[in-house]
Amino acid sequence: PFCNGKSYPEQHGCDDGDDDDDDVDASAAAAADVENTNTAASQVVTLQSNSVGAPMVFVVRIREDQGKAPPKIVTVLNRFRLKRPYQGVFVKYDATARRMLHMVEPWVLYGKPSEAMIKDLMERRSFGTVQGERVPISDNTILEKELGDEHGIICMEDLIHELVNAGDAFDAASKFLWPFQLTCPRSKFEKDKLGAHQGKDYGDKGEQMDSYIKQML
Repeated sequence: PFCNGKSYPEQHGCDDGDDDDDDVDASAAAAADVENTNTAASQVVTLQSNSVGAPMVFVVRIREDQGKAPPKIVTVLNRFRLKRPYQGVFVKYDATARRMLHMVEPWVLYGKPSEAMIKDLMERRSFGTVQGERVPISDNTILEKELGDEHGIICMEDLIHELVNAGDAFDAASKFLWPFQLTCPRSKFEKDKLGAHQGKDYGDKGEQMDSYIKQML
């Protein structure tokens, strides 16, 4: 049950129109720059559609490539707050995000995690952002202080509900969460199965994303 007896209407689809105009323009411009200046890289990307219709996706950076990735690729990864390998973030899967993800597909895995996986991620790896600092979400008072007044998010159940359904406060909820630091697959078997250590497996994994996340928790 959700906190304080709250109930929520079922939500469908994704809302593409409420993003801040400046952020959308900047993101679109960055994606356009990548498309124009990194044609060779984009030609090798096989665009997939496993996550079409999903309201949100979880995105994980899988490659380092320090000094090798084109600057525009780095710009897009930074816009997603993916500055290091095996960092992950929740992203509303709107038209701008899809275009940007297609541009950086060789550097990321993404897809729609299940509600159970989101709960697992939150319990095991979540940290919040308070005044630019990474802080543990030790109790609900942090959520109530940072997200309660403006967005009505006062407990972990509220936060998970917002992420699962990509509601009106999704952007605020996602930005409040510090990028999840996952781990490199540990064993040779796990590495071979993931395939990401050599860039063999990347891009849109749709509902298979749970199995990839499990290997990095």
